[in-house]
Amino acid sequence: MLKKNATESDKRDLMKELDTMKQLKPHPYVIKLLGCVTESEQLLVLIEYVPFGDLLGYLRKSRGLKDTYFQDPEVKPQTNLTSQQLMKFAWQIADGMSYLSSKSIIHRDLAARNVLVGHKETCKVTDFGMARDVQQENIYERKTKGRLPVKWTAYEALMYGKYTTKSDVWSYGVLLYEIFTIGGSPYPRMDGRKIANLLQDGYRMPKPQHVDEELYQIMMKCWKNDLDARPTFTELKKSA
Repeated sequence: MLKKNATESDKRDLMKELDTMKQLKPHPYVIKLLGCVTESEQLLVLIEYVPFGDLLGYLRKSRGLKDTYFQDPEVKPQTNLTSQQLMKFAWQIADGMSYLSSKSIIHRDLAARNVLVGHKETCKVTDFGMARDVQQENIYERKTKGRLPVKWTAYEALMYGKYTTKSDVWSYGVLLYEIFTIGGSPYPRMDGRKIANLLQDGYRMPKPQHVDEELYQIMMKCWKNDLDARPTFTELKKSA
């Protein structure tokens, strides 16, 4: 449900999210729409229950409380999750996104906070609030100065407001960083407002010490300036 003080634009966003979800067939790694009530005054959207909350919280909880990673991002984060489990999360999300992109849906806010964790550690991509169906031209231009999740947003989307499935691939690279730093914050200790300029100068997040080189190279491919040089979600699924 929308909050009591929701604006008209919140309502429009929820209706858009609903329209997007209605187009989708059930997919194991995408949140499932069960039903909706649009005729009454109170707009209701009913989705499947996912018991373990969002992936970011799930990763962070797995560390226990005595982890010093936040003081020093170069410390290997402690966790009770195995690297196989982390790879499974990465693969499931790539599979869910591969399905969404096959339906010409651009998510535009892919991040660990927008993935929910269900039974048997099944990751489900959720929150299509910012998603746009771009059946027509496979690109979405942001015309209004909306709030942007800067640290997850692709270079071309930050600079020119242009979104494609390949800008979701960029965000997936940042999501990989979140998964393999067990819920670490991207661009640690950096001011979000400076990021666009840094990216323009070719800056990319350095490899955390404990992240394997092969995995880091996948992230770097997701962050290439040239959209065509970035992998597709289908290719990412194979490499995860």
